[in-house]
Amino acid sequence: MTFTGKVAVVTGAASGIGRATALALGRRGARVALFDLNPEGMAETAAQLQQAGAQSQSYGLDITNQEQVNQTVAQVVERWGSLHIMVNAAGINQAGPTSYGPGIEVSEADWDRMMDVNLMGTVHCALAAAQYMRPLRRGRIVNVASVAGAVPRMNMASYCVAKAAVRMFTKCLALELAAFSITVNAVAPGPTQTPMLGSAAGDADPQALERMIAGNPDIYRLGVPLGKLGQPEDVASAIQYLASDEAHHVTGVILNVDGMAQLT
Repeated sequence: MTFTGKVAVVTGAASGIGRATALALGRRGARVALFDLNPEGMAETAAQLQQAGAQSQSYGLDITNQEQVNQTVAQVVERWGSLHIMVNAAGINQAGPTSYGPGIEVSEADWDRMMDVNLMGTVHCALAAAQYMRPLRRGRIVNVASVAGAVPRMNMASYCVAKAAVRMFTKCLALELAAFSITVNAVAPGPTQTPMLGSAAGDADPQALERMIAGNPDIYRLGVPLGKLGQPEDVASAIQYLASDEAHHVTGVILNVDGMAQLT
């Protein structure tokens, strides 16, 4: 599998799944535009890409701002002449003081922030990419959803709803762009060892991750039958496939990368 000659944008590239995906694509020949609000994290990702002999460019932007997204995607195309792959890995699992708790107690501001980042950020970036892909009748858009968008979680209503919306947006956009030979898919990670996981599991509780794997009747009801947490590289491998030429006949798919957490 090679991405030589391809231009890719990866959002959330400063850490976690976004970083792992940027590194995977860059090491296989893609020129990678890094989108994130964390300059220090992007600098580390860029340094690792440079060590691997890959080309990258960092862009600090707020994906919830549609105008910023459109302008920045235009800058990528102006710099490298095209856009072949858009990976929407940016996301949050906590938007404010009430967002991780009973749905009845989540504030409107925290609902709005969760939807703005996880759903509308994905929408803005995917549609901005599609504007350049449609005339060329080619392109790959891969969104990062979650098993939490299909299986409810206690005290995570706003996150679950936002990720469920990402799943349906993926399918709707895939249908709309099929006539242009553009594929749109999503990966749905289960519990994955990223910085974001700590806040969901409870950073101060050393047994929280073990309970997440085993299954916690109060919160993580299903557990992970495969018996281990996923790694960002596991998700990045699935994203690579969906972004590749080999996946030209795969679209509208939600690919679980979850150790069977969703299906138990």
